[in-house]
Amino acid sequence: MNGAAAVVEALTVEGVTQVFGLPGTTIMDVLDALAQQTAIRYISARHEQVAAFMADGYARVTGDVGVCIASRGPGAANLAAAIANSYEESIPVLAVIGQVADDIVERAAFEEMDVVGFFRPITKWAVEIHDPRRIPELLQRAIRLSMSGRRGPVVVSLPLDVLRAQVSVQMQPRFRAGTAAPAAADIFAAVDLLSHAKRPAIIVGGGVPAHHPAVEDLATRVGAPVVTTWGRKGLVRNSYPNYLGTLGYGVHPSTERAVKEADVILAAGCRFSEFTTARWTLLQSSSALIHVDVDPAEIGRIYVPKVGIPADAALTFDALCEALGGRPSAESNHLQRLREEYRADRMLPDLPSADRVTSGQLTSVLRELVAERSDVCIVMDAPSLGVWVQRYVEFERPGALRASAGGTMGWGFPAALGAALARPDLRVIAVSGDGSFWMVAQDLETAVRENIPVVNVVANNFAFGNTRDRQRTAYGGRYLGVFYGNADLAAYARLLGAHGERVERVDELLPAILRALDSGKPAIVDVLQSEHEGLPPGLEPPAAR
Repeated sequence: MNGAAAVVEALTVEGVTQVFGLPGTTIMDVLDALAQQTAIRYISARHEQVAAFMADGYARVTGDVGVCIASRGPGAANLAAAIANSYEESIPVLAVIGQVADDIVERAAFEEMDVVGFFRPITKWAVEIHDPRRIPELLQRAIRLSMSGRRGPVVVSLPLDVLRAQVSVQMQPRFRAGTAAPAAADIFAAVDLLSHAKRPAIIVGGGVPAHHPAVEDLATRVGAPVVTTWGRKGLVRNSYPNYLGTLGYGVHPSTERAVKEADVILAAGCRFSEFTTARWTLLQSSSALIHVDVDPAEIGRIYVPKVGIPADAALTFDALCEALGGRPSAESNHLQRLREEYRADRMLPDLPSADRVTSGQLTSVLRELVAERSDVCIVMDAPSLGVWVQRYVEFERPGALRASAGGTMGWGFPAALGAALARPDLRVIAVSGDGSFWMVAQDLETAVRENIPVVNVVANNFAFGNTRDRQRTAYGGRYLGVFYGNADLAAYARLLGAHGERVERVDELLPAILRALDSGKPAIVDVLQSEHEGLPPGLEPPAAR
């Protein structure tokens, strides 16, 4: 076989069934190899960034590596924002990139760039393969590395001559490294702290599997409130009595109090990001910290813990519950007060009606939809509406919410496409602002062509809302570059063969979303809002620092 066929064979051995990409000169041999087999479905996007976001969404839902491919130079560079987002959020993505042939490298050949140097700061590993016999070894190693420890993206660069060379290769077996179990001494030290705590609290981050039963078991036994990190509200059953919401921008006062007043904090699978910690002011020096993370480098990087456990979060929760033995459930007056405060905080505020749909009204409809439809998955982009969803929408099922904590606009719709391909039994709804959606709107054609029935609910306020609010609060209302015109998104959807609905009143909204779901097509529900519609009342955007 040639090198390109070896690439495809290695991906097949690794269990890859979907590849997302965009054609280009140096990747054509890989496309030709994909065309000659049936184990892997290739989906061509309209922009390389979208292909990488699709791989990201696919990886989040399957728990396995997502794969994207691109050609040299500009094609590779177009992957960068998405790969950086995957790196920030520890998502296993493999980017296979075609490169100029070895015999013309370092001659400023057409579209030549240093792929390895370009991607090294935003990947777990970037490698260029110059010997076609080593394709299985290095490509499969990259996938294993992507999936091991703290997961993340990897890049494999393949020169054109390497892809075209005839070669006899030996595939490696598919292998995934086991996860690190916690040391017994660390578990005993953590249990001692938790057992004597008067006001314990548990922070659940992205490194904890969704709805892992030992999380609730442990929290109930030690009487601890459970809070999730920014964008990770779906990791814990929201009706669990000890669940007290999500940290980050727009945090409820009761949620913040649960951590600030804790004497012992167990933080698992989190890296104490700027938003989660309110710019590193959340944890108090009087709190004893137990930090669990699969990446030892994360432990002590921001906060020095009393007990550091470099291990898999799920295994650690299991071990902590086992070490507690038959300890009965615990509850304190402090926890009861926090619960009561949180119940009041999470009530959607009554807002005056408006000529167009308000964010509060849209949130109320999403809350009703999620409660009534067990097959719905919300994929939340990065609009101002995200704060509303984080505060007021309740999620009961694992995977009912997927959100980007990396802040990259335009992630939502492509990630939803990847999620829908990974779980065709779910009805995936991408919730975006109009600014985010227009960054990737061209790939509605991809959704139609490939029959991926994602419903886009677009909060359309004709503005870059986050920047608009910053200009209002920090720059005296001197608006520049934040307001714009939009085409009729529903008409745009119908033009491409998708389902399109335009909504101007709240009573039209839920029926429109249900019709979009029932259509079985890709869809846009264009929700018209005031150009100043934005954050919940009383909330201002965080200062740009």
